Amino acid sequence: MSIASGSFAIKRFQILTPSKDTPFSWIVEQIKKSFISPIGLDDTREESIGFCHPFTGEAQLDDPFSLIYENSFLFGIRADKKKIPATFMKLQLRAAFEALGHEKEDEHGTVRRVGKKVRESVKDRLKEELLKSSLPSVRLVEVIWQLDSNQIWLSSASSSVISEFEKLFQETFSLPLVLLNPGTLSVDFERLHLGLKVNIQPLLDVSPVSLATADSNVNAHKKSSDVDTPVF
Repeated sequence: MSIASGSFAIKRFQILTPSKDTPFSWIVEQIKKSFISPIGLDDTREESIGFCHPFTGEAQLDDPFSLIYENSFLFGIRADKKKIPATFMKLQLRAAFEALGHEKEDEHGTVRRVGKKVRESVKDRLKEELLKSSLPSVRLVEVIWQLDSNQIWLSSASSSVISEFEKLFQETFSLPLVLLNPGTLSVDFERLHLGLKVNIQPLLDVSPVSLATADSNVNAHKKSSDVDTPVF
């Protein structure tokens, strides 16, 4: 879901580069180089992915400064895709081959077969025509770039969206990017980038995590203290 819906998932990333090395003007300039090339109705492309305006989905950012909220810059990543159902494609191919007399017997009992090159040519031509008459699906996902910390929030937890975003981000910015998870959230990336000593021992000491509140822990402690200690 999108941010505008009021309910959305978040995946967080950390750029391993100080924010002073990624000025806002440079970020906008790079994004403009990777704007999406939208797929039209008569288009034969199956997929197009690129950055866009976060609300309209258009391949333009007329006023990038209007998309800055406190220290966060909001933009979008858009994916246009056309897909022909496999079963439908198979049925259309069968009908096309039958029209050419493929695997039909003539009056002499000889089975006629259309050559492989012709079949492949028919398949390519049929696919092209079907794509031209297919409507593309459009997916829009918001991206929030924290300008002060170089942390990025992606408003989707889909593995395919994450993969597409990481690929496009690297092609666009060529910056080291890591996905934050419970094992990396507490790492001091600033010290890591500067080559300073980072204490990762707490990450190596795996222990159960209690989801209980402080009050419930206190109550549990009180209850356990009320139990008489057995005497042996």
